[in-house]
Amino acid sequence: MEYSSSAASEIKYVVFLSLLIISILKGVESKQLSDNVPQIKYDVFVNFRGEDIRHSFLGYLTEAFHQHKIYAFVDDKLGKGDEIWPSLVGAIKGSLISLTIFSENYASSRWCLEELVQILEFREKYGQIVLPVFYHVYPKDVRHQKRSYEKALAEHEKKYNFTTVQNWRHALKKAANLSGIKSFDYMTEVELLGEVINIINLVLRRLGEHPLNLKGVVGIEKQVQYLESLLLQESTDVRVIGIWGMGGIGKTTIAEEIFNKLYSKYDGHCFLANVKEETRGHGTISLKEKMFSMLLAENVKVNTANGLSNYIKRKIGRMKVLIVLDDVNDSDLLEKLFGNHGWLRQGSRIIITTRDKQVLIANKVDDIYQVGALKSSEAIELFSLYAFNQNNFDMEYYKLSKRVVNYAKGIPLVLKVLGHLLCGKDKEVWESQLDKLKNMPNTDVHNAMKLSYDDLDRKEQKIFLNLACFFVQLNLKVDRIKDLLKDGERDNSVIVGIERLKDKALITISEDNVISMHDIIQEMAWEIVRHESIEDPGSRSRLRDVDDIHEVLQNNKMSKLQFLYFPSEDVFDLLPQGLHSLPVELRYLAWTHYPLKSLPENFSAEKLVILDLSDSQVENLWDGVQNLMNLKEVKLSGSKSLKELPDLSKATNLEELYINSCPQLTSVSPSIFSLKKLEKLDLGFCSLTKIISRNHLSSLSYFNLIFCNKLREFSVTSENLVMLDLSFTPVNALPSSFGRQSKLEILLLINSGIQNLPSDFKNLTRLRYLNAYNSTELHTLTELPPSLQTLDITGCTLLKTVWLPSISEQLKESRREVLFWNCLKLNRHSLKAIGLNAHINVMKFAYHHLSAPDENYDDYDRNYRSYQVRFVYPGSRIPEWLEYKTTKDYVVIDLSSTPRSSPIGFIFCFVISGPKVRTMKGYGFIFYITITKDEDESKKDSIYIYMYSPVMRVASDHVCVIYDQRCSHYLNNRAKTLTKLKIKVKAIAGNMHHQQATDKGKNRVLGSFLKAPKINTRRKPYWIFEHKIERKQGRDS
Repeated sequence: MEYSSSAASEIKYVVFLSLLIISILKGVESKQLSDNVPQIKYDVFVNFRGEDIRHSFLGYLTEAFHQHKIYAFVDDKLGKGDEIWPSLVGAIKGSLISLTIFSENYASSRWCLEELVQILEFREKYGQIVLPVFYHVYPKDVRHQKRSYEKALAEHEKKYNFTTVQNWRHALKKAANLSGIKSFDYMTEVELLGEVINIINLVLRRLGEHPLNLKGVVGIEKQVQYLESLLLQESTDVRVIGIWGMGGIGKTTIAEEIFNKLYSKYDGHCFLANVKEETRGHGTISLKEKMFSMLLAENVKVNTANGLSNYIKRKIGRMKVLIVLDDVNDSDLLEKLFGNHGWLRQGSRIIITTRDKQVLIANKVDDIYQVGALKSSEAIELFSLYAFNQNNFDMEYYKLSKRVVNYAKGIPLVLKVLGHLLCGKDKEVWESQLDKLKNMPNTDVHNAMKLSYDDLDRKEQKIFLNLACFFVQLNLKVDRIKDLLKDGERDNSVIVGIERLKDKALITISEDNVISMHDIIQEMAWEIVRHESIEDPGSRSRLRDVDDIHEVLQNNKMSKLQFLYFPSEDVFDLLPQGLHSLPVELRYLAWTHYPLKSLPENFSAEKLVILDLSDSQVENLWDGVQNLMNLKEVKLSGSKSLKELPDLSKATNLEELYINSCPQLTSVSPSIFSLKKLEKLDLGFCSLTKIISRNHLSSLSYFNLIFCNKLREFSVTSENLVMLDLSFTPVNALPSSFGRQSKLEILLLINSGIQNLPSDFKNLTRLRYLNAYNSTELHTLTELPPSLQTLDITGCTLLKTVWLPSISEQLKESRREVLFWNCLKLNRHSLKAIGLNAHINVMKFAYHHLSAPDENYDDYDRNYRSYQVRFVYPGSRIPEWLEYKTTKDYVVIDLSSTPRSSPIGFIFCFVISGPKVRTMKGYGFIFYITITKDEDESKKDSIYIYMYSPVMRVASDHVCVIYDQRCSHYLNNRAKTLTKLKIKVKAIAGNMHHQQATDKGKNRVLGSFLKAPKINTRRKPYWIFEHKIERKQGRDS
């Protein structure tokens, strides 16, 4: 691809318009690009020190380049020498961007420095973009050659002439003066990597498009493509598509972009903007006349709101039309405009945009697309287009721009309004405007957002304001909010109201049933409340400012107060006379750090739904028995002085009780165990000595007793129990009827006193997670249910015997993680049985993966466990069923006889050598796997497998058998074209972001490894494996 001189000037123009690109070029005077623009071959040239980042950041970076379709030159395959220098110069010259990664030992490499000199030369000559990344080094150390850079250049002065070294020093200083990315600014390498990729994508986008064409399409290209797919243009049906979302989210922009892109393909077309205002001001007849006049390109008169003349139907029925109806709020609009729109010509398309989902449902659209907020990188780009002229941008605005983007939360309207408002203003004005937004929203934004509120009825507006001004910040479940807002047992209007708010895109409801709201919408709600009485807070319906609340409480008893929330511990300073009463209408009382020993004597909790006195000084809530029929939730967590609980026998609807971290609580009221609707009970970190109940808690699903370190007796059951945590308790036995809890899924016995599991333990048919980490009293592990997926028995130092079911029962299992780290007393029979169980489960997982469609592994770093099956147990013997084994760090695999018609699976086994291997807390092992074509080392690829380890010290040799879907998929693709494959492995201790080298002679992590390539679903189906295993059992028995 060659650029002309005019194209080069366009590139310069684009660069000056970009916020992030300009930040890269700060401090450099504008230069005309040379007429001799080089031919571009690569998007990015990466200049780096291999020994610093090759096995860490560079691996993630090259994978990200591949995922984002960025064509990069990464000199990881070529050797270093004079013979390849022309190739490097050509690659630098032929790249749009040079990414220079300054690391600890960067300056020790002559080649890194020579590349840097060349990069800066091409920057001067051709205007090439240079992006420095300061990877675990400070820019000032690079700029002034301090620390490792000082030492490296001192060594160079001994070998090379003065002029050469001075050129390197000058290049380092010049490059370090460029604005770049500092790794210390990011919490994780994932965040750092994301910023690098975002900036590169932004640069590439801008170099490929003229900025005047960007304002309409920033961030919406994929949305436009998706909507085009919904339109099914090749289909002959008449299709109606709805675009739905909150105000200002970009619905009209997307519809305009699609319209402008497609209208020429239709015989007639029209875009009707602001339909709601049009019909409100001029009526439906005017709207129909306008639409049909545009479609027919003639002046059309309509005599009636209902029906159409045959003339109009006949003429338009011959035309394939594209119609956009923007900002619709009429549920019968299509009926009013067309009657039955089926008479339109086949292939016609109608697009409707609205803030109200129900409008689309009522108009019977074929598909609904919800528009989402812009990503942060897209928001920055859009804002910069409106906020900056091409010649007046300064890097100092970068942080201010980030504040704007954070405030806007991805809403294009807000970004555009604030961009226009701040364009050309100095930094003081920016600061002042951003500070003002904290207390008062921009008028244009507020008015645009308020249109959705104005469309609500009075009851819906009340619900909306209650949610926005109070409940959204509390992360309450929808059902709990319904309990709090309804006016009486039979009031169902709240259900309808919440659904209406959802349809209007004013709220969203998450998968776990929690209501949330965009910050800009919440801000709009508070502004509405402020306007109820700007000067007198006491006349407002809702208060949030502490000073306003104090003023009102001093002069008004607020007897009708329903919701009271004090999140701050210094609130009580505003009430020096103490608390004599609370309103009887209270439904929600949340007072963090409540300072008194009890609630007021005359307090009535009859209407209370939620009571939250977390981290309070309360010793007892109240004396006697209260009518608590409306009470659903009680939170007293962190109340260090709490000594007893009141009688809760009349809290017959109580569902959740949280009393954790109350160290003076030694017992609980027996009334708790009579509560038939109690679902969640948290008593962790209390001083309880026993929990025994003869009553059956039929609804209890969550029970937490973690760190009740005085608890020795436990006997509570529930057929609905899903999670039980007895970690860090001295309880040594579970109830004899424990196996009857058929819905139990998670059992935590970490650092517990458990000695044996009940004999009916295998009857827990839904149990999927069992963790008995460091339960040093555990002697025997009984037969476990086949549903179990994760088993962690790490550090059970007295464990000798593990009982496993018959092979036919084991074939029903789907184990994903089984860890016996440091269980060194396991007998020989148990170790053999564990090894066989690993064989069965790993093979099953591998076969199922190979039989399933390919997956996208983009989230591997976050969710690697979901792509693996792994077994770890003491020992140093490699299982016999694996085909290739070696004590070296590589193996060569012959693939010449392997059929290529179906996928091949790769199972790895590693021996982790103890007892010298140590890891840091939260670390595990990273296995870097390098693939080459037999002995040809010049062409190699690499991938890594990460395996978390809960231990910091490996006490002896351990066998690790692992199948990693991503790795197997990767190797399978490489193996398709090869007859021999050389796999080399390097193992280090570390986590996904930091590595702890262990291969320098002191710690031998990798004892030996092997792999089994011949898992072939066509040649050897899974049922053959099952049959073989079952026959083996018959021979052994």
